[in-house]
Amino acid sequence: MILDHRLILLATPRQIGVLDWRPGRMHWLGEFPADASGLAAFRSIIVRHTHLPMLLVVDTVDEDYRSEVLPHVQGRARDEMLARKLRQVFRNTRFTGAWRQARETTGRRDDRYLLAALPDAEWLTPWLSVLHRERVPLAGITPLAMACQHLLEKLREQSAHTLLACRLNNSLRLSYYHNGLLRFSRLIGGDVPAPLPINAADEIAKTQLYLSGQRILPREARLHVLLLDPSGQLDSAQAQLNADPAFSTRRIDMPSLARALRIPDDFLAATPEVAPLAAIAGESLKLNLAPPELLQHHSEFRWRRGLHAAAGILALLGLGVTAAYWLHARDLDERTRLLTWQYQQLDARYQTIVRTFPTQAMPPEQIVQTVKLARRLDQTQTDTAALLATVGQSLLAMPGIALDSLSWTDETLAADGEIQVSLDAGLSPFDGNYRVAMQHIEDFMHTLQAMPGVQAVTLRSSPVNADSSSTLSGKTLNAEASDAPAARFGLSLRFREVRP
Repeated sequence: MILDHRLILLATPRQIGVLDWRPGRMHWLGEFPADASGLAAFRSIIVRHTHLPMLLVVDTVDEDYRSEVLPHVQGRARDEMLARKLRQVFRNTRFTGAWRQARETTGRRDDRYLLAALPDAEWLTPWLSVLHRERVPLAGITPLAMACQHLLEKLREQSAHTLLACRLNNSLRLSYYHNGLLRFSRLIGGDVPAPLPINAADEIAKTQLYLSGQRILPREARLHVLLLDPSGQLDSAQAQLNADPAFSTRRIDMPSLARALRIPDDFLAATPEVAPLAAIAGESLKLNLAPPELLQHHSEFRWRRGLHAAAGILALLGLGVTAAYWLHARDLDERTRLLTWQYQQLDARYQTIVRTFPTQAMPPEQIVQTVKLARRLDQTQTDTAALLATVGQSLLAMPGIALDSLSWTDETLAADGEIQVSLDAGLSPFDGNYRVAMQHIEDFMHTLQAMPGVQAVTLRSSPVNADSSSTLSGKTLNAEASDAPAARFGLSLRFREVRP
């Protein structure tokens, strides 16, 4: 994974080492002394790797650790509280940091923090100047004790009270971890150029007394000591410590450490100082001592990498969608070719069958229209007996109405079984009273309208001309005169047989 490629720097007051790390692969680029030639050689290495993020691990005597219990707040309030607390504890120290380790389970459930600082770190200025001048994305600065904490995690150490005695670069570092979390660390003999004899057992005993005196280590607790020394100089301390019931000691051999870190044995034996660097290389940074101005280039680097990653994801999505559409188009083309082939086969069979048909006198389209018309005529044929029965029943209900004529038109093509009926009749006898005649005609229309199948009965002609534009004419007759005019009228209605 190219995104995890980075450089891990191990800085001491005398020199700086560079580890080129990526998952499953690492390369030791060498150590450079704190002089002009070393700075020049270090700068040449940095120039070739300016595109990689870098983590600076510091191993020095001048370091300070404080445990504090602070109120549980979040966001900007927590940042302001920590900044105020760091200024209060470490004054004007430039390299400070706070790590929230855990939350109390009782009381107000406050947060437990580890505050750390490098009180005297002027010797870091030349190395940091090179990094800043080359615009290196510096991820952070962390003490070596934090790297050793990740080393314990790789070794799967489960002891509640652990003291790691690590001998590297002719110096002895003693780091105390409570439940796997760093609480205290000190370096012995780190700034002297020549190795000095160190009684490791005495230093470990002194550290145990200091931790108990500061109430960092409970007095009744048994301290589990891990000895890590590639040179084997701490082997003599193991028997001496095991004789004391306050300690339990275990030595970490190089093959076990190499398996835990998944690095070759010969590589670890040649450069044992890469052990804590390899342990912290792939982990998130929990305790960062770098001031904000040194992290600016790394923030820009993260933004660029995020944009590149987003662009890459969009490009992959675009390629995926394009490939999906291309495969779908190929599938549609294949289906189209298959349907075309099937159509051609069916058309060929149809043409073969058609050639065997006898010669027809009329085209098939006309035959289809004729058959449809015949079926429609059969379905909409109206029974005239039903019409005559309906009209007869209406006349029986109105004995004063005399039928003159009855005609109908079968609108078969216009409506389904509906016929248009014209009825001409007159009032018999008629005494000349047109008001009464019109009343009888209206009653007859209502009677017809009530019959089943009769729809929309309208008066087509009336014995009285009610048109306002017509000329008024007539004569007065005796009601008993024999030549009294008949009150004749005409009706139009639509009839549809009611089928069960």
